[in-house]
Amino acid sequence: IRDIARVELAPDERRGLTELNGEGEVVSGIVMARYGQNALEVISNIKEKIVEVSAGLPAGVTIETVYDRSELIHRAIETLKRTLLEESIIVALVCFVFLLHARSALVAILMLPVGILIAFIAMRLLGMTSNLMSLGGIAIAIGAMIDAAIVMIENAHKHLERLPEKHSGSDRAEAMIAACKEVGPALFFSLLIITVSFLPVFSLEGQEGRLFSPLAYTKTFAMAGAALLSITLVPVLMMLFIRGKIMSEAKNPVNRFLIWVYRPIIAGVMRWKKLTILLAVVAMAVSIYPASRLGSEFMPTLNEGTLFYMPTSLPGMSITKAAELLQTQNKIIKSFPEVASVYGKAGRANTATDPAPTEMFETVINLKPESEWRPGMTTDKLIAELDKALQFPGVANSWTMPIKARIDMLSTGIRTPI
Repeated sequence: IRDIARVELAPDERRGLTELNGEGEVVSGIVMARYGQNALEVISNIKEKIVEVSAGLPAGVTIETVYDRSELIHRAIETLKRTLLEESIIVALVCFVFLLHARSALVAILMLPVGILIAFIAMRLLGMTSNLMSLGGIAIAIGAMIDAAIVMIENAHKHLERLPEKHSGSDRAEAMIAACKEVGPALFFSLLIITVSFLPVFSLEGQEGRLFSPLAYTKTFAMAGAALLSITLVPVLMMLFIRGKIMSEAKNPVNRFLIWVYRPIIAGVMRWKKLTILLAVVAMAVSIYPASRLGSEFMPTLNEGTLFYMPTSLPGMSITKAAELLQTQNKIIKSFPEVASVYGKAGRANTATDPAPTEMFETVINLKPESEWRPGMTTDKLIAELDKALQFPGVANSWTMPIKARIDMLSTGIRTPI
């Protein structure tokens, strides 16, 4: 070959680069968690190791985090915790308003945390983690969990109302035991039926199965726990807490108002049976058109708090031009007040699992808390403004979120839904 050309050793051609905040190239690394590991524990361990390694770095060299999923996990769990607390408070208020007896309401209220604890114990024994879907199953179950306790308490109130004015403690205890025996078996099996209703979810496979099985498990555990507590703990709590004078249903102002509204409606419905059925059929027929116009999706989009910008350009882009374009894009993105940091990658990393060409960019845009955004700004408006500002000849923009992008690419083979 030396007869017709110059032969010399040269470095391998660069196939990728990374850039941060529009300030220039940086060296970067991606941490991959093993399958089935707890993401929060992995991230916590990484942060500890970074602190340990940082002490030995040369002067002026720092390790910056450009994408931290723990913030999303904590935010999702806090949302569910707040929802669970709100549901518990609403249930307690409803119990008190309709029973007008604080101690009776306590029976139903105290059953909730014990039932949820049973679900957590079962999760622990099966090695399940507290995540968005598993806690969602508990949130769904809360309303049904307390039904048995409310029915049993109300039945006990009815039995106590029938007692003579001067009755002994043993008469009161016998009345409550009789009330529990009367409705206990039916309530137990009704809760078991609700528990069984989620069994078809366990037959889901693939992505759907992995996504919804934690929800089905926790709802099943919570409902099974509620069924057990309805015939064990609830009767004991009733004996302890239901004391003092019990107000009859006829004297409860809320119940009296509802009965006053309900009686003429039910009387009219029973009088005009055919007209009632006809109106129900008409209402169902009218709802067909709007129902057909509704869109459908497998799962609502989760706001991850981070945007993922994935533009592509024409094939054959040089590494120099890719670096110039990537830095320009990141500088424009960082100029938006809602953006905390922007990290871009062009091409592939030094691994066989990342075959991206140089003209394919992946940019992670970390956003500030929404309280620091401009008034009236939303995620959709921000994406529209960013897209308008990032119009370059020969560059096709694509906007999504990091986790959503990976799920879409794994399930469909393309970057964003069609």
